[in-house]
Amino acid sequence: MAALSLSSDPISASVQLEEGFEASILDNMVKISKLAQGTVVKVIGIDRATLSRHKKTHSKWHGATATKVYNGARVLDAALDLFNQDPQKAEQWLNTPAVALGGISPSDYAKNPLGQEAVLDLIGRIKHGVMN
Repeated sequence: MAALSLSSDPISASVQLEEGFEASILDNMVKISKLAQGTVVKVIGIDRATLSRHKKTHSKWHGATATKVYNGARVLDAALDLFNQDPQKAEQWLNTPAVALGGISPSDYAKNPLGQEAVLDLIGRIKHGVMN
Protein backbone atom coordinates (compact mmCIF):
# COMPACT_ATOMS: atom_id res chain seq x y z
CA MET A 1 0.00 0.00 0.00
CA ALA A 2 2.95 2.26 0.56
CA ALA A 3 3.68 2.18 -3.18
CA LEU A 4 0.25 3.79 -3.69
CA SER A 5 0.90 6.32 -0.90
CA LEU A 6 -1.92 4.76 1.13
CA SER A 7 -1.41 4.77 4.86
CA SER A 8 -1.87 1.65 6.97
CA ASP A 9 -2.17 3.84 10.08
CA PRO A 10 -5.91 4.20 10.87
CA ILE A 11 -5.71 7.91 11.68
CA SER A 12 -3.81 8.83 8.52
CA ALA A 13 -5.97 6.47 6.45
CA SER A 14 -9.11 8.16 7.79
CA VAL A 15 -7.77 11.53 6.67
CA GLN A 16 -6.99 10.10 3.24
CA LEU A 17 -10.53 8.72 2.98
CA GLU A 18 -12.00 12.12 3.86
CA GLU A 19 -9.86 13.81 1.21
CA GLY A 20 -10.76 11.20 -1.39
CA PHE A 21 -8.59 9.49 -3.98
CA GLU A 22 -7.76 10.64 -7.48
CA ALA A 23 -9.46 8.60 -10.21
CA SER A 24 -6.00 7.58 -11.43
CA ILE A 25 -5.39 5.49 -8.29
CA LEU A 26 -6.97 2.45 -9.98
CA ASP A 27 -4.61 2.71 -12.94
CA ASN A 28 -1.75 3.00 -10.46
CA MET A 29 -2.98 -0.14 -8.65
CA VAL A 30 -2.95 -2.06 -11.93
CA LYS A 31 0.49 -0.75 -12.86
CA ILE A 32 2.10 -1.39 -9.47
CA SER A 33 0.42 -4.73 -8.71
CA LYS A 34 0.75 -6.09 -12.26
CA LEU A 35 -2.73 -7.59 -11.82
CA ALA A 36 -5.35 -7.40 -14.57
CA GLN A 37 -7.57 -4.33 -14.47
CA GLY A 38 -10.63 -6.59 -14.38
CA THR A 39 -9.40 -8.26 -11.20
CA VAL A 40 -8.52 -4.94 -9.55
CA VAL A 41 -11.91 -3.43 -10.40
CA LYS A 42 -13.74 -6.57 -9.24
CA VAL A 43 -11.94 -6.63 -5.88
CA ILE A 44 -12.71 -2.97 -5.34
CA GLY A 45 -16.35 -3.50 -6.28
CA ILE A 46 -16.73 -0.67 -8.78
CA ASP A 47 -18.63 -1.25 -12.00
CA ARG A 48 -17.01 -0.36 -15.32
CA ALA A 49 -19.48 2.46 -16.05
CA THR A 50 -18.57 4.22 -12.81
CA LEU A 51 -14.88 3.68 -13.52
CA SER A 52 -15.25 5.11 -17.02
CA ARG A 53 -17.17 8.14 -15.77
CA HIS A 54 -14.53 8.94 -13.15
CA LYS A 55 -11.73 8.60 -15.70
CA LYS A 56 -13.47 10.96 -18.12
CA THR A 57 -14.22 13.62 -15.51
CA HIS A 58 -11.02 13.12 -13.48
CA SER A 59 -13.21 13.28 -10.38
CA LYS A 60 -12.09 11.96 -7.01
CA TRP A 61 -13.40 8.85 -5.29
CA HIS A 62 -15.22 9.94 -2.11
CA GLY A 63 -17.33 8.43 0.67
CA ALA A 64 -18.28 4.78 0.44
CA THR A 65 -16.48 4.41 -2.88
CA ALA A 66 -13.23 5.75 -1.39
CA THR A 67 -13.62 3.16 1.37
CA LYS A 68 -14.05 0.42 -1.25
CA VAL A 69 -10.91 1.64 -3.04
CA TYR A 70 -8.91 1.69 0.19
CA ASN A 71 -10.11 -1.73 1.37
CA GLY A 72 -9.66 -3.16 -2.11
CA ALA A 73 -6.05 -1.97 -2.09
CA ARG A 74 -5.61 -3.73 1.26
CA VAL A 75 -6.98 -6.98 -0.22
CA LEU A 76 -4.76 -6.77 -3.30
CA ASP A 77 -1.71 -5.95 -1.17
CA ALA A 78 -2.43 -8.88 1.18
CA ALA A 79 -2.98 -11.30 -1.72
CA LEU A 80 0.29 -10.26 -3.33
CA ASP A 81 2.05 -10.59 0.03
CA LEU A 82 0.57 -14.09 0.48
CA PHE A 83 2.19 -15.12 -2.81
CA ASN A 84 5.50 -13.29 -2.34
CA GLN A 85 4.55 -10.50 -4.77
CA ASP A 86 3.87 -12.96 -7.62
CA PRO A 87 0.98 -11.34 -9.52
CA GLN A 88 0.13 -14.47 -11.52
CA LYS A 89 -0.28 -16.63 -8.43
CA ALA A 90 -2.16 -13.90 -6.57
CA GLU A 91 -4.50 -13.35 -9.51
CA GLN A 92 -5.12 -17.07 -9.90
CA TRP A 93 -5.98 -17.33 -6.19
CA LEU A 94 -8.20 -14.24 -6.27
CA ASN A 95 -10.19 -15.70 -9.18
CA THR A 96 -10.48 -19.30 -7.93
CA PRO A 97 -13.55 -20.34 -5.90
CA ALA A 98 -12.66 -20.77 -2.22
CA VAL A 99 -14.38 -23.32 0.00
CA ALA A 100 -13.91 -20.97 2.98
CA LEU A 101 -15.95 -18.34 1.11
CA GLY A 102 -18.81 -20.67 0.25
CA GLY A 103 -17.39 -21.59 -3.15
CA ILE A 104 -17.12 -17.96 -4.26
CA SER A 105 -13.83 -16.56 -5.54
CA PRO A 106 -12.12 -13.99 -3.30
CA SER A 107 -12.38 -11.38 -6.08
CA ASP A 108 -16.15 -11.86 -6.31
CA TYR A 109 -16.55 -12.00 -2.54
CA ALA A 110 -14.64 -8.75 -2.04
CA LYS A 111 -17.19 -6.56 -3.84
CA ASN A 112 -18.22 -4.72 -0.67
CA PRO A 113 -16.45 -3.69 2.55
CA LEU A 114 -17.67 -6.69 4.57
CA GLY A 115 -16.61 -9.07 1.81
CA GLN A 116 -13.24 -7.35 1.63
CA GLU A 117 -12.79 -7.86 5.38
CA ALA A 118 -13.76 -11.54 5.02
CA VAL A 119 -11.13 -12.01 2.30
CA LEU A 120 -8.51 -10.25 4.45
CA ASP A 121 -9.47 -12.56 7.32
CA LEU A 122 -9.11 -15.61 5.06
CA ILE A 123 -5.66 -14.45 3.91
CA GLY A 124 -4.64 -13.99 7.55
CA ARG A 125 -5.85 -17.48 8.42
CA ILE A 126 -3.96 -18.99 5.47
CA LYS A 127 -0.76 -17.15 6.46
CA HIS A 128 -1.05 -18.43 10.01
CA GLY A 129 -2.13 -21.96 9.11
CA VAL A 130 -5.59 -21.64 10.67
CA MET A 131 -7.95 -23.50 8.37
CA ASN A 132 -11.21 -23.74 10.34
